[in-house]
Amino acid sequence: MNQGKLIVISGPSGVGKSSVIGEILKRHPDYLFSVSATTRAPRPGEVPGVSYHYITEEEFKTLVAQNALLEYNHYASGDYYGTPAAPILQTIAAGGTALLDVDPNGALQVAKQYPQAVLVFLAPPSMTELRRRLEGRNDTPPEKILARLAQARWEIQQAEHYRYLVLNDDFDDCVARMEEILSGSENAQRSLYANNSDLKILKEVY
Repeated sequence: MNQGKLIVISGPSGVGKSSVIGEILKRHPDYLFSVSATTRAPRPGEVPGVSYHYITEEEFKTLVAQNALLEYNHYASGDYYGTPAAPILQTIAAGGTALLDVDPNGALQVAKQYPQAVLVFLAPPSMTELRRRLEGRNDTPPEKILARLAQARWEIQQAEHYRYLVLNDDFDDCVARMEEILSGSENAQRSLYANNSDLKILKEVY
């Protein structure tokens, strides 16, 4: 049986990760989309086991001690977030494909533990466009938008550590490029970071 694939997707808030991943999962319902574990309480509308695995801090630290997480982070809020390794490794061992949505810190942790992982960074066409998308949500105070833009600048700088860089300017083209990467098509080479290192957005953040 062929070894499966682990695709790690990162990108700043507002770049459209959820929409892109949602479209991929619609086309490939057999793919596993990893559900993170967290110590924070569920928010209204969230479903345990679907939105997150909600566990106690003690349970989370036990998973860390058992090396049962592919990656994890402890945020300023005091909450822990991490990716349980077992479902992903089982999917890959069975020849399946697993998708993981994490920030660059988590992505680099995954790559260290599982070097075969394929890292894909989704980038906006410009910081101006990213700001427009964040403001268009109408759910984020101006000061938080500024904080997210500052965080986005740092995250985009980390794209150089990813194998692929995909611009989410045109949604259909973005999904098409993701499909090329997922299928291992020769056309995926057009999305290699090395072939896109002169994009406008990269020049903006350095």
